[in-house]
Amino acid sequence: MSTPLIHTQALSRSAAGRTLLHPVDLSIRGGERIGVHGTSGSGKSVLLRTLALLDWPDGGRLFWQGRAVETAADIQAYRVQAAYVRQQPVLMPGSVADNLYLPYTLAAYAARRPDSERTAALLHAIGRDKRFLQADSGHLSGGEAQLVCLMRIIQLEPQVLFLDEPTSALDPETAAAAEALISHWHDAAPQQRAWVWISHSPEQLSRISAQVWRVHQGQVEVETGHV
Repeated sequence: MSTPLIHTQALSRSAAGRTLLHPVDLSIRGGERIGVHGTSGSGKSVLLRTLALLDWPDGGRLFWQGRAVETAADIQAYRVQAAYVRQQPVLMPGSVADNLYLPYTLAAYAARRPDSERTAALLHAIGRDKRFLQADSGHLSGGEAQLVCLMRIIQLEPQVLFLDEPTSALDPETAAAAEALISHWHDAAPQQRAWVWISHSPEQLSRISAQVWRVHQGQVEVETGHV
């Protein structure tokens, strides 16, 4: 069996003397579509933020393609390949194009350049044309803002997406566009890419996941079927 993209050994997190994530061993392999469910406050976001190394674990280790992620350089390289999408979109002032081009001003992406063909394909996936690029980010709906945030990450072609309820506040049409966009990213390299997607909707989980993790009071259980 191939080396997982990500695996953990007794990964855990605590704060203020409280265990937020109990030690857990998990593997994420290329091609996997993992759904995450659990009640509010169960630790789903804690799990994703720890896996994304946005919050540093208190115990255990995380490995990227078999190599421990430990140094600052390791973390930067890891975050290029394992991207976190939050529930609430955050855009900078300016146009949609300004927001899409923003990552290319960062050191981690300094060697890359925007790809007009990739951008056109992403626009097509959400049912928009190139005129959308000139829209003012301050005048977008919440759903449109989330689509732009997804495009901004997906254009960089990470290998893993950690999706923290990205469609929970969207209307059905926009949620479908977001799902199509994420599927477009995955299907471009289906054996090399994976997602871990939090959702409260059993219907959505059945669409977007082939494996389900259940989180309860900071403990993670890998389930064999859908909720």
